Amino acid sequence: MDIGLINPNRGLKDAAVHLGIGYIASYARVNHKDLSIKVLDTRISKKTKIDAFLNTKYDLIGITSSSQVFLEAVEIANKIKRIFPDTPICIGGSHPSTVREESLQDFPFDYAIYGEGEISFSELIGHLKNDVDISSINGLIYKSASGLIIRNPSREIIKDIDSIPFPAYDLFNMSGYPQHRITTSRGCPFNCVFCNSHSLWTNKWRKRSPENLIEEIKILISKYKSKSFVFNDDSFNIDAKRVVNFCNELITQKVNIIWATSVRVDLITPEMATKMKQSGCYNVSIGVESANNEVLEKMNKKTTKEKISDGINILRNAGIDVMGQFMIGNPGDSLNTVKESVEFAKTSNLTGVEFYTALPYKDTLLWEYIKEHGRLLVDVEPYEYHTIVPRIVYDTPEFSYNDRLKAIELAVENGFYNALSKDEKIWILDIGKNIAKNLQRLLAGKFGNKIYLWLRDLYRRMS
Repeated sequence: MDIGLINPNRGLKDAAVHLGIGYIASYARVNHKDLSIKVLDTRISKKTKIDAFLNTKYDLIGITSSSQVFLEAVEIANKIKRIFPDTPICIGGSHPSTVREESLQDFPFDYAIYGEGEISFSELIGHLKNDVDISSINGLIYKSASGLIIRNPSREIIKDIDSIPFPAYDLFNMSGYPQHRITTSRGCPFNCVFCNSHSLWTNKWRKRSPENLIEEIKILISKYKSKSFVFNDDSFNIDAKRVVNFCNELITQKVNIIWATSVRVDLITPEMATKMKQSGCYNVSIGVESANNEVLEKMNKKTTKEKISDGINILRNAGIDVMGQFMIGNPGDSLNTVKESVEFAKTSNLTGVEFYTALPYKDTLLWEYIKEHGRLLVDVEPYEYHTIVPRIVYDTPEFSYNDRLKAIELAVENGFYNALSKDEKIWILDIGKNIAKNLQRLLAGKFGNKIYLWLRDLYRRMS
């Protein structure tokens, strides 16, 4: 059986292995020994490869999609349907997990998977082989013969995520990615107003063991050479003991890597930060969101400006760079509170700062808040938000459109905001990252890591 899996992401800033596709493929191959699977990543693939892929007949096409890339996913599906109208196409990922039936309504997809997808996609393959009744596939949405959209019950999450086989890295052009990426946990126990991570993973946080992670890291280094690692969790450090044990294993086993991740900065301790640094951590990203405590409270961040500042200082004292990410426009925000955030960003111990405008996606508390307290300014679907410049899609009585525009301009003036242009030169980003990656591979070991970090720091100062 021939399966095609597609990651539509040609306009995204970072080229990265799509781990969701990797897991879907590896799980399916364990349960179906007759599969031939091909993967298309539109971010790194040349036009000739894309055209060849789309002109190949498959028994099933799977497309992953966030809301940000949904329009590209639709474009690709339409191209496939024009050439192979009978080929079944399944969409999965965060977008269908958020909007559910809407992802099939008037779109060229036959199936949608919502929530965790490994088991559901494997069972869909079984259905296409006439081995599984479609009504029994939890987590699946499909169109009946009469065109009716049917949503099956949701699927229970996989409790032991160590049991999932490692992503099928062999299906990817691994030399085309500047970093190795690993997911060390799934889900987030918090419920911030702007986030819909729970739509995909639920709020149940599940962790992989340090031993399982070390094994995957060693495989990546052995098969695909040394690169920097990114652990792309929602919250890497929910379990402090696990973080320390993982770092200790990296140190004890002399796994010489450099790595970055996202953390809850208010959960950082001096011991954790020290171990992270000793094991190769060079950079973390943190969601500051706002430097105003009332705004943080209304956002359900469950933290304070003071705790955030303390965590930043702990990380910086350990020698770890800290990228602070802020948002403009959450509940309680105003031009004055954004000014507080900008001032905090300038005077804090952060080594990097990025500001974004808050966007109200469905299945978030922010979406409900805007319906009751705000006003949508654009008549578009959430998957079109990223086509709007400047990216202001709603306002509130306390934070008007004009004030939001002033807030963005203030962030721009300070070099903290770069989402005003649709024409991002992502190829420039790729050149810098690929030069650093290749030098790191040529100059193996600690010296190669030092060269990588030096080039990274130089590139950051120039950009």
